[in-house]
Amino acid sequence: MRHYKKFLLWVPAGVLLCIAFFSGPLHAANASAIGQSFKTSDKNVEPGALVGLTPSTPDSIQLATQEHTDKLVGVVGANPLIAISDGPSSVQVITSGVTVSLVSDVNGTIKTGDAITASPIAGVGMKATDNGVVIGAAQADLTSVKTTTRAIKDADGAEHTVHVGLIPVQISVVFYAAPNAQKTFLPSFLQDFANNVAGHEVSPVRVMIAGIVMLLSFLSIGVLLYASVKSSIISIGRNPLSEVSVRKSLIQIGMIVLGILLLGLSAIYLILTT
Repeated sequence: MRHYKKFLLWVPAGVLLCIAFFSGPLHAANASAIGQSFKTSDKNVEPGALVGLTPSTPDSIQLATQEHTDKLVGVVGANPLIAISDGPSSVQVITSGVTVSLVSDVNGTIKTGDAITASPIAGVGMKATDNGVVIGAAQADLTSVKTTTRAIKDADGAEHTVHVGLIPVQISVVFYAAPNAQKTFLPSFLQDFANNVAGHEVSPVRVMIAGIVMLLSFLSIGVLLYASVKSSIISIGRNPLSEVSVRKSLIQIGMIVLGILLLGLSAIYLILTT
């Protein structure tokens, strides 16, 4: 990836037109996929292209690029098994399931199981080697399908040759932690959970702070519930007529507990995402 970070963030429409060369397996792959309708004003959006939300209009999509992987939503498909629509739209975007996706070897040869993310070429995926949001996992080697060769130039004007093709990808937009990423002293499941909640890599210190806030919140709730229940039992035991007032007190305690829980969860979310 280090050798290609300066690639142009757009590519002529001709790169995406190569989809027609591979369109044979597109319908079969989408038979098990779930799609959602989105609007788009990008004329280069074609089946198989990786797309992301348009910053200015959340219900609209555009071709995805490496600079905006946090906006990834899926891959443009045709005839998904299930289509979800909130209104008028122009394209169906596969958000779950297996679909054929347009990828390249810009960042190395893609093999089965490799995580796929957006590349410097608009709408075309590549192998993910760094931490970041990915579109899903490759279900075939790029070398096993037909490819076209394209010559593109980077920002310095140097020409590079890449291979572009369509392979099946299991769509699941998540945060990907590269195996060679910086090690963390936290349990991997905890770090991965924090990364997925935030949508980006979260420092171990922030995860620890969020964990402490969560622990304090639950401790406070536990102590409050224990004290209120114990007090209620004692009060009713001493004076059975106080049952009505005890119930009201328990309801108030329940609202306080809910408030503490919501406040704690909000604080944790802010700590992880800011």
